[in-house]
Amino acid sequence: MKGVFNMIKWIVSDMDGTLLNAQGTISPGNRAALQRAIAKGAKLVVATGRELSSVREILNQCQLSALAILGNGAQFVDENDRILKTAYLDPSLFKPVTKIFDDLGIHYMIFAADGFYATHDPADVCEAFIQRCMHRFGRSREQTLSRGPMPCMQLIKIHDVDAFLQEAHDIIKVEAFSINEELIVKAKKQLSQLTGIAYLSSYSDNVEVTDAHAQKGLILEEAIQLLGLVKEEVMVLGDAFNDVTMFERFPYSFAMGNAEKAIKEMAYRVVANCEEDGVAEAIDWMFKEDH
Repeated sequence: MKGVFNMIKWIVSDMDGTLLNAQGTISPGNRAALQRAIAKGAKLVVATGRELSSVREILNQCQLSALAILGNGAQFVDENDRILKTAYLDPSLFKPVTKIFDDLGIHYMIFAADGFYATHDPADVCEAFIQRCMHRFGRSREQTLSRGPMPCMQLIKIHDVDAFLQEAHDIIKVEAFSINEELIVKAKKQLSQLTGIAYLSSYSDNVEVTDAHAQKGLILEEAIQLLGLVKEEVMVLGDAFNDVTMFERFPYSFAMGNAEKAIKEMAYRVVANCEEDGVAEAIDWMFKEDH
């Protein structure tokens, strides 16, 4: 087995709960491990539900460049932010999806290639998201706001849904959230009746709806084919259900110690949690000379 693992060319990592710690930053240990791997010729690929501006802000703070899977697989961009692959939500599915959330009284945001939108009062949606973050992560209002501009603070009001859809906005995802987790459970049950969509939760109080083809593992398969790699040259890292398709399709998969049980059971190896530099442990293990 000597030398086989040094063939790794892409390190594909989820962000929240994997590459990032509780403070939303890349730890010095993870950063150093990435830099060692990059020096050996590997590239970082982040795979996240986040949008591009948020990803670049975090990476720039750490002086890291990366390719990126965004919106849980709706976009694949290179280091220069050129969009190489997409899987946008079919506009015909927008109303059926948002009706479910409207009927249940769940707040939601629309992530599009050209900005962030809301069908309801942006101020109300923003406040609901801030309250959700405070409740979910146990942060004060000041701590929540100190993490920098969030999409909820940049929402554009959609006054006419039909006109919005006719303008052909490329919809990356619809993200819904509620402190009342039972409402999210009900929404998922109704979403399961729709065809043409995928829906995943990062936490029990949210659900993100994308096109059925917008999944991390699917777009990653297309990306490596486009850029001339094979699966054995890729390692993937994650912790949550939106990482499942990567773990299903790529043999060298690493689950964080804080990962969902199902993710751990699928993994090639389980490493330390995101607070204990699990990404660094996985990288250093893969780049060892002997196994």
